[in-house]
Amino acid sequence: MAILSSKKYDDNTLGNVLKQVVDAVNTGNIGGPTGLTGPTGPSGGPTGYTGYTGVTGPTGLPQGPAGPQGQQGAAGSTGNTGATGPTGGTGPQGAQGITGPTSLSGGTTGPTGPTGATGQTGPTGVTGPTGVATGATGFTGNTGNTGNTGPTGPTGYTGPGFIFVAPTSDPHIVNAVWNNSGVLTVSAG
Repeated sequence: MAILSSKKYDDNTLGNVLKQVVDAVNTGNIGGPTGLTGPTGPSGGPTGYTGYTGVTGPTGLPQGPAGPQGQQGAAGSTGNTGATGPTGGTGPQGAQGITGPTSLSGGTTGPTGPTGATGQTGPTGVTGPTGVATGATGFTGNTGNTGNTGPTGPTGYTGPGFIFVAPTSDPHIVNAVWNNSGVLTVSAG
């Protein structure tokens, strides 16, 4: 399993990387054993021998089990309403009904009564005096002094940070950080 490493992790990916490291440690499948360190040559001497490559872990299953069946899709929308058919023809007019008999005439209208006399308009009352004038507005009182600002409280304790332990062998991932005998080294891939 390839675990990305860097000198400065993004806060959004740090938790995911730490989980991958813990999972790798719990499974015990971190990689093959580290090769022997070559002897240190004299100043300007040749580079020591490269250690042996670790044994490749077992290959996983070629294909995982089939996932559960997905949910049934939503029902399709209702189609457009078809065109309205033509209106049928108007039926024939029915036969005219029989006219009823005319009522008897000869009733007389009564006389109109006389119009009554219009009453006299009463006199208008005297207008009362206007009310008392509004008094003067009182003075606005003085504004009180502003109180002193209270002291600032002490700063609370800052909690501990987190610890990341780099792998002790080259993960062969570009820009991944690993512990090369006590020196943090960026892998070239």
